[in-house]
Amino acid sequence: MDPSYGRPQRKQTSPWVYIGVGCGVAVLLALAGIVGFTYLAYSKAKEMEAGFKDPKLREARTREVIPYDNLPPGYYAGGAMSIPFLMDFAVLTDKEPTVGEKPDQGNYQARSFIFMNMRHMRNNREKMERYLRGEASAPEDGAWNRGNVNFHTEEVVRRGELQVGGQKVLYQASRGEINHKGERRNGVVTMVLPECPDNRLRFGIWINPAPAGSEGKPVAEVDYAGTAADPAAMQDFLGHFRLCGGKG
Repeated sequence: MDPSYGRPQRKQTSPWVYIGVGCGVAVLLALAGIVGFTYLAYSKAKEMEAGFKDPKLREARTREVIPYDNLPPGYYAGGAMSIPFLMDFAVLTDKEPTVGEKPDQGNYQARSFIFMNMRHMRNNREKMERYLRGEASAPEDGAWNRGNVNFHTEEVVRRGELQVGGQKVLYQASRGEINHKGERRNGVVTMVLPECPDNRLRFGIWINPAPAGSEGKPVAEVDYAGTAADPAAMQDFLGHFRLCGGKG
């Protein structure tokens, strides 16, 4: 005879209880993640706000994104901003920023350099490489779409590769119309993509005015010496930075 016969039987726990507990834990973990991310974003925002008010901290933040010893003549550290877990970007301008001015407010007169350091997600680097080489159209999610400057490319001046500080840099220089905070002007925009050994995507945009008298002229008849479309000028300008990070 079964010794348990006649005794109260222990009721089995429904599997739905375990499922419910599991879902509850998942929800709690998700909420904890949201709270943690919100706190981190808030902390980053407070750090950036402090950087806008302190010129020395502004420069330090800029150096963290794009390290340098000395800036190119005529350029100032415009500051840096961060999107947690996604990207950091820094801005250099030809006009010294005022206290409290954010780097995405486009404080420049004629020249600016925007540098982004972001996660290498999916095939974003491959898309950029193909575009700069002229093998594909511009990616719809291109990094330049995140800024406060819109550039309508009318014609590619030149594209190619440079060696800067031991790194290969892919570039494309174009001329066209720059729409900056509602003002339209002709300009030259050079996009640079350094090849770095880590899993980060670094990308720069150098904005210059168009050479005087170049409007309406064929590219072959325009003198781009000393501009963002001049390989020698690119080499000199980019040579001030450690494009792949690190200390000097």
